Amino acid sequence: MCLFIREILSDIFDKEKSNEIRILYGGSVKPANVKELMQNENIDGALVGGASLKAEDFRDLVNFGE
Repeated sequence: MCLFIREILSDIFDKEKSNEIRILYGGSVKPANVKELMQNENIDGALVGGASLKAEDFRDLVNFGE
């Protein structure tokens, strides 16, 4: 879906501008899947919901690349 959104943006704007627009993933983001999600070239960040309610989970989300 994020690739599809990026393609629509490329149709609306030029390629350079469409790549400057940040696309955030809004699905179920958890410590167990955040690294895999953030490796997707068309996902620039995540909207964290319930996982932010537990301090340890939120810490692991923020520090996923370490």
